[in-house]
Amino acid sequence: MDELSEASVAALRRAQNTIIEHSLDRISAVHPWYRTLPEASRKQIENVSHLGVTMFVDSVEAPESAAKPSQIFSVAPATLTGTITLGQTLDLVRTVLDVVVEEAPQAVPSQDHDTVRILVLTFGRDVGFAAAEVYARAAEARGAWDARLESVAVDSMLHGTPTEAATRAGSAGWTHRGPVVAIASRTALDAIATSRLRHACRAQAEDCLVSVRGDSVIIILGGASPQAPDDPAGPPGQHVQPGREGRAERGVDEIALEIAAPLDGPTVVGPVVAEVDHAGMSLRSALAGLRALPGWAEAPNPVRADDLLPERLLSGDELAHERILALVHQPLHAMGAPFEETVATYLALGGSLEATARALFVHANTVRYRLGRVSEQVGWDATNPRDGLMLHMAVLVGRLAAASRL
Repeated sequence: MDELSEASVAALRRAQNTIIEHSLDRISAVHPWYRTLPEASRKQIENVSHLGVTMFVDSVEAPESAAKPSQIFSVAPATLTGTITLGQTLDLVRTVLDVVVEEAPQAVPSQDHDTVRILVLTFGRDVGFAAAEVYARAAEARGAWDARLESVAVDSMLHGTPTEAATRAGSAGWTHRGPVVAIASRTALDAIATSRLRHACRAQAEDCLVSVRGDSVIIILGGASPQAPDDPAGPPGQHVQPGREGRAERGVDEIALEIAAPLDGPTVVGPVVAEVDHAGMSLRSALAGLRALPGWAEAPNPVRADDLLPERLLSGDELAHERILALVHQPLHAMGAPFEETVATYLALGGSLEATARALFVHANTVRYRLGRVSEQVGWDATNPRDGLMLHMAVLVGRLAAASRL
């Protein structure tokens, strides 16, 4: 690159204060948002502009000892990156650069006009890259801090009190009250995949936490608005009790299944809970389901933790014991002894309508009617092998629970 004569450098040095003043006037005139900034922020931007022009002249005078363009932003605290965006910063750089390109050549002899323009444009390019680097580092630092806060919030859901869980979630950015659901998946995500996952979660749910832990990921979703009219049937192979969940609960559950579907690995969706305070119950259920998942080789992916209750029971999950009593046995028991006895007898006799009818001294159509009513009311069909296993386990757990109270 051509060097300027000593006379041209001296002329630029004399003109730099005027150029700085004109640059700040141009910034104020061209960018209305600049005038709305707090005085302290405007002062920091003025310092950056002043240092930038000064460093340009220094780089022209002594290229070998000139400071790096990134040092221009050393006079502004890191908090400035949270006050104005990268786009606004580049707009400021472009505005100052325009003024310098217009006025710097006029301060030097005519033979150096082109050289000054080249030097200005080269320096401006370097400043633009430096600004992008500053914002990239700030974003990386904020991302790492946010990820840590989210992981701490998830830990509090697993091991802390409901109050602590809500407080930690609030610190991580959780803002709404409403239904919450947890997702646990055995999959490895790199930084880009994690960022995309967070973006997908935030696009569909009002609140989310994402915690990546080695070869697994935990997601907490909440606050979704109601989505569709009630659909008691739910997806094939998945069970939703009619009337037991409102539209908002079903909405966040459906969002969780959509978020979980693209994850590359075994994935379990926990039950919906009312508030973030109780997210730990959904999360512990999802993790227990993930541990018990190998017991059901034909399980869909993703799968609800409630559909893994038999495997969770066999693996010693205490939450599964409480859940199957509340979700399956109590509704069945509430239908009355004839219905519960019919289900228990039908399953004990290997699913034979005729043998069940003979054992209960009723017609086979009566057995068929009772089983149909149980399927409608409780949500599991005794004539389906998988549903029959769920009902059989519920009957056994109910009997053991009753015996323990004697």
